[in-house]
Amino acid sequence: MIQEFDFHIQFSGREVNVSQVELAEYAEIVGLEQAVPGRWAWLFVLTLKLHEDTQGTDPFAIVEEIKSLEGKGQAPGTKPPTVFKREPLKGLWHKHFFSAQFLPKNLLLQLAGGRLRAKVEDIGDPKKYPVVTKDMIDELAQEIVEGTYESRANEGKLTGEWILFSKHAGQNYYLCIANHGSGDQEIFDMISTIGYRQFPFLESRA
Repeated sequence: MIQEFDFHIQFSGREVNVSQVELAEYAEIVGLEQAVPGRWAWLFVLTLKLHEDTQGTDPFAIVEEIKSLEGKGQAPGTKPPTVFKREPLKGLWHKHFFSAQFLPKNLLLQLAGGRLRAKVEDIGDPKKYPVVTKDMIDELAQEIVEGTYESRANEGKLTGEWILFSKHAGQNYYLCIANHGSGDQEIFDMISTIGYRQFPFLESRA
């Protein structure tokens, strides 16, 4: 039986209260418990739920990333996992996940360095379209959005926010979801005060 334990935190300027029972039910609903039974922290599920509630992040997309890390699913086209090499997160691992709200950022990154201009000049070649037509605009829009997204995914470069996890005895333990904008110390403080409470053996990860 799960012991009742309420979390009281400030997130995005508001106070959030949630119980372990609620988090356990949420982990079941999104498929996290089925994917990695017993290897997720309450903090992970809490931050997963808060990101869905406040930013519209798709929790099922994150679970698919986890399945990929576990060798249970297809790689979703995001960057490969890497280990932090500097304190205070040294020894912890992070994996990018992709959700719809990260599409504009990924398109901008993929089109940087003159690639947008090259696409426009290629599709707008006067030999192909002597005048601007609806077909030309449609082709350009499709290439800039769909083509650019597919290229970035095929290159394994899709980026979003982070899944933070630790490795122990050949298994991954999932600790929290974090934003790029969060400071390393803030992330570490959350993990060390809440995440390691369930898995104290992970504290020696560095």
